[in-house]
Parts: sequence; C-alpha cells; structure tokens
Amino acid sequence: METEETLLLIFVAFFTAKVAGEIMERLKLPAVTGELAAGVILGPTLLNLITSEHTFFDALAQLGATFLLFSVGMETKLSDLRRVGLIAGSVAAMGVVVPFIMGYYISVLFFTSSIEAMFVAAALVATSVGITARVLDDLGLIKSTEAKIILGAAVVDDILGMIVLTLVSGTASGNLTVIDTAIVVAEAVCFVAIVTLIGTRVVTYASGKRFVRLEKTRGSWAVHYRTRAFKRDSWLDKLVQKQAPFVVILIVIFGLSAMASFVGLAAIIGAFFAGLIFSDTKETYELEQKFEPLSVFLVPFFFVVMGAKVDLTDFPSVASFAIIITVVAILSKLVGCSIGAAMKGEKTALIVGAGMVPRGEIGIVVAMVGLNMGQIGLPTTP
Repeated sequence: METEETLLLIFVAFFTAKVAGEIMERLKLPAVTGELAAGVILGPTLLNLITSEHTFFDALAQLGATFLLFSVGMETKLSDLRRVGLIAGSVAAMGVVVPFIMGYYISVLFFTSSIEAMFVAAALVATSVGITARVLDDLGLIKSTEAKIILGAAVVDDILGMIVLTLVSGTASGNLTVIDTAIVVAEAVCFVAIVTLIGTRVVTYASGKRFVRLEKTRGSWAVHYRTRAFKRDSWLDKLVQKQAPFVVILIVIFGLSAMASFVGLAAIIGAFFAGLIFSDTKETYELEQKFEPLSVFLVPFFFVVMGAKVDLTDFPSVASFAIIITVVAILSKLVGCSIGAAMKGEKTALIVGAGMVPRGEIGIVVAMVGLNMGQIGLPTTP
C-alpha cells in the first residue's frame, strides 16, 4: 500500500472517530460509542475502508489500547487496588465461572461439538478492561470505589481467562496436562508479583522520592529522637537526553507489555501495571500532561478497529445464535459479578456487574485460537 493511501485512511478514520465522538458527547453519551460506530461505518458493513489487509490499523489500535491502559493505571494507586483486592477477586471469580457455565450449556444446543461450545464459553469469560476503562474515564468515574473494584477484577479475570483458554485449547488438542496449566498460572502470578512488589520500589528509588528517617541525637541530659525528611537525587534527572524521564517510561511501558504478552496475558495488562507503578510519580514528571496528546491521537484507533471487525452483512446467517449468546453474555457477567460484589451493597454490586459486561480483545483472541485449530464452525439450528 502506498504511503499516500495509508495517510489518507488514517485521516479518514481519525476524522470520522472524532466527529462521531463529538456527536455522542453532545448527546450526553460516552465518546467511545461514537468511535465504535465510526469503525462499523468504515468497516466491511458499509464502506469497507478498513479491512484485515490494513495491518497498520492493528498496530495503531494496539498502541491506542496500550496508552489507554497506561493512563488508567496512573489513576489507580496500588494501595487502592489492595484495599479492594478481596472483593475484586470475588467479582473476577464469579465473573468467570457464571459466564463459562451459562455460555457452554447454551452453546451446546447450537453446536454439534462440545469443544466448539467450550470455545464460545471461553470467549465470554474475560472483560475488556480497555473498553470499560474508557467508558469510566469518559463518565468521570475512574477514581470511584466501583471503578477500582472493576479494574482490579478485570485484571484478575484476564489472568483467569488465559488459564481457561489454556484448558480449552489443551482439551481440544487432546494434550492437556497439569504441568501446562501450572506453568501458565505460575507465569501470570509471578509477573503480577514482580511488577507490583519490585517495580514500585525501583521507580521510587529512580525518581528520588522523598523519604523519612528516624535520627537519634544525644543532648545534655537524654537521648532525643526526631524525624527528618530527605530526598534522593533522581536517577532519571541525571540523564542528558531531552525528556529523558518520558523516554524511560515509554521503554518501561513497551517492555512490560511485551512481558505480559510473553506470559500469556493481554499486552495491555502490562501497560496497566506500568501506569500503576508510576502513579505516585505522575506529578513529579507531569506524566498526565505529556501522555494526554498521545492518548488523544491513538486511543480512538483502538475503538475504530474494534468496530471495524464487526461485519453486519454476515449477521443473518448467525442471527438467532448471536442474539441469544449476546443476552447470555450480558446477563452472565451482570449476575455473576453482582453476586461477587454483593457484600458492598446492591447499588455498588449492580454498577460493578454492569462495568464488567464489555468484552473485546480477549474474546477475539479466543475466537482466533479456535479458528486456527479448526475447532469452530457455523452454529446450526437447534
């Protein structure tokens, strides 16, 4: 594809997304709904301007999701996630078990193979943290308790979703072993532990954050203790490159994204944790102001590409199954996650349940794995 055509398509996609987002915001709706609609319009359903052949859009979409989750991570302090850790874990567990069971038994009615039904059920498991985070941000709720629970649960159920996919694909290929499952679980747990425990300490040291030390002094009659504040020299400030802290943080974002992908998690989870470990230093280096222009440009491409993957011209052949499984997808997450958050009260439980409903990139990954293994076909009429 020629450079001129590539730039033209980028212009059209960005312009359409922003116009649609502006319309939605004037209607008091999240801008993300307009960006998704723009993708449907530009995709194979209508104009067919964005297709699978335009791989550069996938790269832009991945970058958009990466910076979206980094920004969300910066708004989420590790202490806040720890505070809702138990409830987030409960929400995630119920948000995996209920959708998988409901999705499997409904799908069995449409597919001749139970393996196909298992892949459909696995696709319903993981919440799209990217879509949920953008909607919460657009609504100004990203700092609420419900948002902390949703984001924490979304990270956990992404890990659980990868474990479920491993189990399903292993079952389909007939070579599932306990060792394979244990390796996936261990890699995911180690990644989260290393990033949260070691990463935050490294960032604190490198940024020269203030700390307090207890000192002992000897007076004429007694020993006195006092606290004194110190500030280490920032290792990042010693670098001579322009915008050196910004450059280093970009390296960390892409590095953790690559590591997350390597251990079987969604790459954007790595970006989320990168934001998490830099959340206490965002004012020091004005990270929000520096990363906002990148997000404004790149994030809309993620949702445009998501919308462009929907081809409504194929809908009639799978209409009955699609409608039923969509209802199951909504109700299973809403019910399961609401039960998991029930201890926080009915209102919070319903908000959390609704916030966990969106599906996205992980569902697409599950579908692609099933297609590549030759295990997914068209549903039949029950």
